[in-house]
Amino acid sequence: MHKVMVFIDYENFEIARQKIYKTNNPNDARYQAPWLDLVKFPRELVRKVSPEFNLTKTFLFVPEPDDFLKTAPWRKKKYDFLKGLGTRDFFTVISGRHVARPVAGYTHETMDIDDKKTYFIDEKGTDVNMAVQMLTKAYHNAYDTAIIVSADTDYIPVCDILNTIGKTVVVVGVKGQQLPKFRSCSDKQVFLGLDFLQKCERPSREE
Repeated sequence: MHKVMVFIDYENFEIARQKIYKTNNPNDARYQAPWLDLVKFPRELVRKVSPEFNLTKTFLFVPEPDDFLKTAPWRKKKYDFLKGLGTRDFFTVISGRHVARPVAGYTHETMDIDDKKTYFIDEKGTDVNMAVQMLTKAYHNAYDTAIIVSADTDYIPVCDILNTIGKTVVVVGVKGQQLPKFRSCSDKQVFLGLDFLQKCERPSREE
């Protein structure tokens, strides 16, 4: 049996997914993309890459908001929902961090959660967590093929190592993202269009 693991860089993927939906709805400034069924998505993705592949496990890498950011109810609700997916069969959620930093002229004490001009957000840990999981599972022969859902070129050295030890590497991006730098270190590059993403939507945005 050909074993496949899917590794999803949620932040990188979700920003690109939101963009393609909004591009398709340019006249609605308040448009919000439908929720994605993140359990269905990797199953459909594996089928798209190859009907002969068997999904063994999915790893979702998400940033946990710091205490300041969690004062925005929607951020805490979203993170709690994503973290809860870890209770699903053959699905693991690994958390990095979203850390709020004050913009010049402000301090941590004067940052306002409702005023994005007072702070910016650093993402920490996702790249390292994802690289560690991909490499560790590879060296233990837990999978034959890694499907990497991210266009972040920071993963190129990881792809090089996976190729060196004989693993098959598939890099997945959303249309509009750039994957040419992955050509020399991966076996296949796949772009997801709106039609595919719509097949993986949740019935509503309600959680």
